[in-house]
Amino acid sequence: MTPEEVFLRYRDVLQSLSAETLDRLDAVVAPDVRFRDPFHDVSGADSMKGVFSALFESARNIVYDIDDWACGADSVYFRWTLKAELSGKPWSVTGVTQAHFDDAGRVSDHVEYWDAASQFYERFPVIGSLLRCIRRRIARP
Repeated sequence: MTPEEVFLRYRDVLQSLSAETLDRLDAVVAPDVRFRDPFHDVSGADSMKGVFSALFESARNIVYDIDDWACGADSVYFRWTLKAELSGKPWSVTGVTQAHFDDAGRVSDHVEYWDAASQFYERFPVIGSLLRCIRRRIARP
């Protein structure tokens, strides 16, 4: 399989993932996959599924859309947007993921890059106000 074919399989699983379909990850990730994002750094397919399971428990009406990607010899970079309801309010996160593939065509490393401060923490009343204040101060000439 080419890197693009491997990625397209992974993309299809990620975009259709739900609490009921988490086991579909087993076909596209290595058993010892490493998953990292601003909140997690876990190893193993079961741990990765645990991260997604927690997301499905806390957010509703999740839509995950991958809209652009670039493949290398053994990795892919893709831009995504996750839209959901969190605590009854609309929430949207945009990020980029770097995923590496093993020789069997499974994802062995999945690293998400997204701005947790502006896309998550600023939603909270106290810490959000503080972060917005800091952002304004840094942005001044």
